[in-house]
Amino acid sequence: MGKAGNWKETAASRVADCRIFNVSSSDRISEDGKSGTFYLVNSPDWAGVIPVVDTALGRMIVMIRQYRHGTGRLCLEFPGGIVEKGEDASIAVGRELTEETGYRAEMIVPLGLLSPNPAFMTNTFHAFVAEGCVLDRVQALDEHEEIEVLLVPENEAIDLVGAEDYGHALMTATLFLYMRYRGLCL
Repeated sequence: MGKAGNWKETAASRVADCRIFNVSSSDRISEDGKSGTFYLVNSPDWAGVIPVVDTALGRMIVMIRQYRHGTGRLCLEFPGGIVEKGEDASIAVGRELTEETGYRAEMIVPLGLLSPNPAFMTNTFHAFVAEGCVLDRVQALDEHEEIEVLLVPENEAIDLVGAEDYGHALMTATLFLYMRYRGLCL
């Protein structure tokens, strides 16, 4: 069996600018002398949050339904968005939570860091849980956002994984981290 090693970048150039990300080429050489050109998607970091509302019926998760252009359909997700340059990810996710849903969190707890696709993407996804959420104001959506807010019982949110409109891989990974946080993993 071979041994994995690091690759050193010898040259890089920007190939395309696409508003929310850019594409670059990277010439690299391995420790064993293999070389190649690789294409990378450079995007700001993203953050997502599982917002929890404690009710008389138990823990409810604030979820959002919105149209996703990549899949061409409505998706059921947790709130989140881009971490602005120089912004702390916990601040970004609190801002996105309030803008997209109108809910404010009493406490935001980090769950973990994920690489959306380490084969060609350079950014990090920051996963959080927001405890003690309360409805604080009306939504403040961006120009192209149309978001429906839903309160979903915790067990139903877990059971939805893999459904047609609930297949977002980062949401599923965040839910796994949440389940570990709650002690629900076997």
